[in-house]
Amino acid sequence: MNALILAGSTDPGQLGEHYRINNKAMLLINNIPMIEYIIDALNQAKLIHHIAVVGPHDELAPCIGKKVSKILDSTDSIIENIKIGIDYFNAEQQVMALTSDIPLITGDIIDRFIVKCQEYEACFYYPFILKENILRKYPDTIRSYVSLKEGTFCGGNIVIFSPVLFEKNKTLFYELYQNRKDVRKYVSLLGIRFLIKYLFKSLTIRDIEDRACRIVGYPVKGIIVEDPEIMIDLDKVSDYEMILQIKNSD
Repeated sequence: MNALILAGSTDPGQLGEHYRINNKAMLLINNIPMIEYIIDALNQAKLIHHIAVVGPHDELAPCIGKKVSKILDSTDSIIENIKIGIDYFNAEQQVMALTSDIPLITGDIIDRFIVKCQEYEACFYYPFILKENILRKYPDTIRSYVSLKEGTFCGGNIVIFSPVLFEKNKTLFYELYQNRKDVRKYVSLLGIRFLIKYLFKSLTIRDIEDRACRIVGYPVKGIIVEDPEIMIDLDKVSDYEMILQIKNSD
């Protein structure tokens, strides 16, 4: 499987102000750019063949140029950046997409996720992690959770998808991303019955899969995983301090 790392963000938010960086992927953890941890994990994974990064080439090349197959210059649009990566691989095979801010992942974690996904026939795979599994290993982490019938979950920062699903739904994904803070947009898309089930905590992962399948026209599968490192991203100064402590205790 080929892997695509999205490292084109020009809005590092709180981290940018605090650590004076323009691209979160270049945040140093023990003098190593954060993105390098993700690339090292992918290179260690047995089931990953090629790695492409979409981000600022001139900034990324000096530190990761020899570790990846290609660095592709990014745009301001995450949807266009995904398209750039798909076009580079130029294949119908499924692609793994990762954010550049999950420095705790390992090659074994990546391989375990791929193997779990291979148990099902789908065009899009998304990881769910139980809250108790996250807090058991990382009790100080602060995350956003969703309560479903099966339990309380957090979503991950790694997905596997078929290029055909993305190509057929690019306009939809673009609209959702542009309106990601507009609740009315999501209500109109998901439907009131879906939202009522969610509010009463009777919504299941299967409900989400079925609704997503009807919307995008391809099978979608939610994968319950055991590795919280898939969802521990670095957005806040407190995240950085926690991850730095973990790295220094390894």
